[in-house]
Amino acid sequence: MMTSTFSKNTAIKNMVLNAIFLTFVAAIFLISQELRAQSGQALSAQELEKINQQPISKPIKNNAETGKVAPKKPSFEHKESDGTSIKEYKEGGKATEVIVESPLGTKYELSTPSDAAAPNVRDKDVNRVPTVRMSF
Repeated sequence: MMTSTFSKNTAIKNMVLNAIFLTFVAAIFLISQELRAQSGQALSAQELEKINQQPISKPIKNNAETGKVAPKKPSFEHKESDGTSIKEYKEGGKATEVIVESPLGTKYELSTPSDAAAPNVRDKDVNRVPTVRMSF
């Protein structure tokens, strides 16, 4: 009785292993058929040229290397009816800059003092006075 049970278990195991083997063979066959179908669809010379002419990545602008400074955007901007314009620039950690331009060519600037980076500036009274530029 034991031999018949053993032979039945062995037969079932063999059937399961055969089914798994046949599944793998079928999968490999289907994959190879797909690869053959894909290899038959070669690209034309024009399509290859188009692909090869595409840039690998988008060009990157590095202002530090080119020496160009990105234009500042004013945090406040106002234009009077007589043509006078007022622009205020605020950057984190820096003093506020104000530029007033008149239609006559006069330009007033209130910006950071030239010695602002010096460590002893806080010990003195620093007066920020506007710079007046008049073009004649």
